[in-house]
Amino acid sequence: MKKQNLAVIFAAVLSVAPFAKGQDASSRIPLNLPGVSTSLHPPEGFSAIDASDEELARYGFPPRPDAQAKPQAYASWQRAMLASKVRLVPELEMTAMFAGPNRKQPAQNADASTGTSSNWSGSVDFSGAKSYNSTTSFYYIVGEYVVPVARQAYGACTGAWDYSVQWVGIDGDGSSDVLQAGTEADAYCSGNSTSTYYSAWYEWFPNSWTRISNFAVVPGDDLFVEVWHTSATQGYAYIVNYNTDQAVEIGFTAPSGTRLIGNSAEWVVERPGVGGGLATLTNYISDYFSDCYAETENYTQYVPGSAGALQLTMLDNSNNPISYPTLLGTTAIWFQDEGSAR
Repeated sequence: MKKQNLAVIFAAVLSVAPFAKGQDASSRIPLNLPGVSTSLHPPEGFSAIDASDEELARYGFPPRPDAQAKPQAYASWQRAMLASKVRLVPELEMTAMFAGPNRKQPAQNADASTGTSSNWSGSVDFSGAKSYNSTTSFYYIVGEYVVPVARQAYGACTGAWDYSVQWVGIDGDGSSDVLQAGTEADAYCSGNSTSTYYSAWYEWFPNSWTRISNFAVVPGDDLFVEVWHTSATQGYAYIVNYNTDQAVEIGFTAPSGTRLIGNSAEWVVERPGVGGGLATLTNYISDYFSDCYAETENYTQYVPGSAGALQLTMLDNSNNPISYPTLLGTTAIWFQDEGSAR
């Protein structure tokens, strides 16, 4: 069995932080980790499409894009809300693994259109925010993607686990925190023994990621993932599995001493931090992200193909390319691995 690297799960029911932007603490259900909650389930017959913004916030639905000003983003949100037929109460497992900030290789200017990283591949937008504010800070980010198959590189059997994580997030390029959610796709090989592992998770770095153990994902599942916040220290994640019509919503507080800036928004395939170093990247073959949107507090929309976006290629420990994004139009990304990851 895979070594889980799980920390002790806190069993006590704990209080949650204050809420804003229509959130009501009385509508939150504390979960089994400190500062983490989920929303009350909406009543029978509730329609997220017809609900007010206050009702959406009360029942844990993500922010609704403006249907007139941003019709494509609204259509993506609408599809996800209609597919949210079974809302689960999340069961959480802490890990000792980290999906962290961009490790640029070499150091790059924020206005560069392409770059390299030792842990990220993907697309990054920049809002220009220098601190958390009500205009330029990113408010939410959305992406849909297919959970990839995890394998070790062709002909390789490392005797250990290889890892990959797929996620959307805010901050992490030019800031030390990352508010994010997504999935992991891991592969093990030792001798004649092989195994794979898949899980959904959320994280506010510098905390490690937390698995949502009762929200099943398998290769080929089509997911909607959204991350947003209601203050510099209160974040949310909403994940929908279109193949099962299940959804989870989680509210969680920032690590002690951490505040959101909202300067960057990103769609990423990453080799995470495991055991004090960067993991070997799984041979995930390819991964397709679509309907990728981010919006600032003043309703300015960004997409992976926006002017000024940074397209990152991931490098291995020998500084050779192992994962890269290809833009398909402005709102979709085709990720592929190469080199030693293949």
